[in-house]
Amino acid sequence: MRRTLLPAFLLVVACGGGEQPAVTDSTDTRMPIAVEYVSAPELPVHAKADDASPVISTYGSGESVSVLASGGNGWVEVRTANGTGWAHAADLRNAAEAKSHEADNLTPRFRKAPSPVTQTTAHGEIVLEATVNTDGEVTSVRTLTNTTGSMGLEAKNRAELEGATFFPIVQKGQRVPFVYEYRVHY
Repeated sequence: MRRTLLPAFLLVVACGGGEQPAVTDSTDTRMPIAVEYVSAPELPVHAKADDASPVISTYGSGESVSVLASGGNGWVEVRTANGTGWAHAADLRNAAEAKSHEADNLTPRFRKAPSPVTQTTAHGEIVLEATVNTDGEVTSVRTLTNTTGSMGLEAKNRAELEGATFFPIVQKGQRVPFVYEYRVHY
């Protein structure tokens, strides 16, 4: 009798005879109260409506954001890929404002600027040209002019510019590569 009960017991367990935990979907299904566009170079989304709260997601300039609620004190709750978070309302624009300020997104802005290279005895100007990809990374640098006469000073400035990063430029909703002219006066 023992031999017939064991296979029956194993069959019940294998077929899910025990109670299974319920699977819950944590996706926020609320309808947005607005769709707005990022007007800042980037929009950090925090876990709570507090700058000290961890950043859980980031949107780039010109990207659309679903606003779910206004939290007061200048914060709005926004949808992210993994749920929701909080962002500064001042960094968002509605569609009409975004369209009228489209030119604002075409101005190159440093995310990480090159450190200044100082030289007390040099006089003149170094002009460099950086090619920047759609992610804001400098892919190449070339020298346009160097009237200082110092190749070492030029090389140091080139190295600093190569290590710089930019906020991506967004034109008509698309990130675009660009060329940036960098001037240093001595």
